[in-house]
Amino acid sequence: MILQTNAIVLNRMKYKNSSLIARIFTEDAGKISIIMNGAGKRKGNVAGIIEPPNIIQLDYYQRKSNALQTCKEVSFVYHNTNIKTDIIKLSIALAIVEVVDKTCHDNDPNPNIYHLTSNALQLVDNVFYNPKLILIFFLLELIKELGFMIDLENEDNESLIMNNTMKQFLLNLNAYTFNTLDKIDCSQIDLMEIITNLEIYIKQHLKLNRDIESLKMIREMKYG
Repeated sequence: MILQTNAIVLNRMKYKNSSLIARIFTEDAGKISIIMNGAGKRKGNVAGIIEPPNIIQLDYYQRKSNALQTCKEVSFVYHNTNIKTDIIKLSIALAIVEVVDKTCHDNDPNPNIYHLTSNALQLVDNVFYNPKLILIFFLLELIKELGFMIDLENEDNESLIMNNTMKQFLLNLNAYTFNTLDKIDCSQIDLMEIITNLEIYIKQHLKLNRDIESLKMIREMKYG
């Protein structure tokens, strides 16, 4: 059976001479792995389409749920024009898809997470929004979706180590949506410190033993 779905490319690797294997998060089936045979030989820069953090549409041959799915056709849903030319935007976008890859299980459909991730990536590509603020908002919404919300109103909460100003900033974000984040003044807030603390919180609650490499790269760019 051939299925069509929208998806976000999380990761990919070359396979043999000209094929690609990729992990993608689909709108309908959650996280799956696909193979595109002969990607390097196909017309239309298929290899450039199956690349994180692209948002794509694909037709694929459905196999057993835990099997490697075979991709038949692929195209762009959205062109991340600005992300590809801005190292900060690219790093933030790669952090978003890496977090999804490391926190979501295979073959576990979650359209809410798909749309959350897709919206975040499209806003990172928008020149009028602060990409770090988008990442913070994305992480907060992802934490809610995964079911371990942060108790920001509990002053004795030791699972999130940050000062009261930062906690209040996060509380205030509850009144916003992605599309209204451009109204927030965050000039006096260390957004990178908040991102680091949210990463620690996620790793603790999901018992992740691996760092989120894209976030490490962002910190290195800031602190040298």
